Order: sequence, then C-alpha cells, then structure tokens
Amino acid sequence: MLDSFKILVLNYSYEPLQFCSARHAITMVFGGRAEELESAGYTVRTPSTSFQLPTVIRVLQMVRRNRKKGLAFSRKNILRRDNYTCQYCGTSNNPLTVDHVVPKSRGGKTNWTNIVVACKTCNLKKGDRTPFEVDMQLRQLPRKPDYQFIPFVIPSGPDSHIEIWQKYLPKKFSVESVAF
Repeated sequence: MLDSFKILVLNYSYEPLQFCSARHAITMVFGGRAEELESAGYTVRTPSTSFQLPTVIRVLQMVRRNRKKGLAFSRKNILRRDNYTCQYCGTSNNPLTVDHVVPKSRGGKTNWTNIVVACKTCNLKKGDRTPFEVDMQLRQLPRKPDYQFIPFVIPSGPDSHIEIWQKYLPKKFSVESVAF
C-alpha cells in the first residue's frame, strides 16, 4: 500500500520537485531530511505506534538545479520528450524502448538528435538499419528540448490528495483524479 500512494515533494522554497512513494516520504520525514506539511487523514499503524500519512512534504535543505546546462540527457527525459509514444508507429500501449535512429554500429551517437522512443515491435523491425532502409518514417525529428524543465507527470490519487496538491502546484498543471 505504501508504494501505491504518491506524495508531493516540495523544495525548501516550496517549489514542486517530484512525487515519491509514501514509503520514501515516511523515510525522509523520520530521517530528518523532510517535514510533513499536509495530511489527508490516512493513518499508518505499526506494532508500537500510529501516525498520519503525509500528502505533502518539504525537504529541509535547498535542492539546487543547474539550469545553465539545460535538461539532462537521460532515458526518462527522452521518454518525456517523445510523450511516451513510439516515434515510428505512434503507439503508447506496447512496451517502450529507446532506439538509435542511425545505429551505433554505423557511427550513430548517443545524443538528443539520434535517440527516439520506439515500441519493441518497431525496434525489432528496424534492427541494425536506418529508418530509410526499412521504409519507416519518424513522426517527428529528434532534437534537444529547448526548455529547461519538463513538467513531471502528476499521478492519480484519492480526491483528498489531489485537492491538497492543487495548493502547491502551478495553475498550468492539470490534475485528473482517478478513484482508488
């Protein structure tokens, strides 16, 4: 249960950082790295004690982000850039991988402009060839994002959690509730 509930983590300056599991949030609070700001009334019981499950926590030391270098190149950010969608067939239902447009065996680099999201089916079909050789079209050309911050995905949760999160999230984030 503790891994299914998500908790909003705020920076020391109250800026949203990420969502983490309730288990990780409890560890941070009891370890003295974060403080609980809000709770929605869910109780966690242990053999010796019980306490409220936090909904929002704030780290007690400022997390500094180096915005000069831009967005970090990572698999997670590639998936976000391509909206968790295969760039060859457009599906998002199949298991996703990352694919080198120009294969590494042919001198392709591992960078923003040569990596795209592909479903396993398309990745296997393409194999060690270029998209042109197997008559596959890219839906959009890969490029380095020109923005500094990719908004994180807001998880579904109980309505009480979502109402509390809205106080701390910028207005541009839309939250859709899904009942547990």
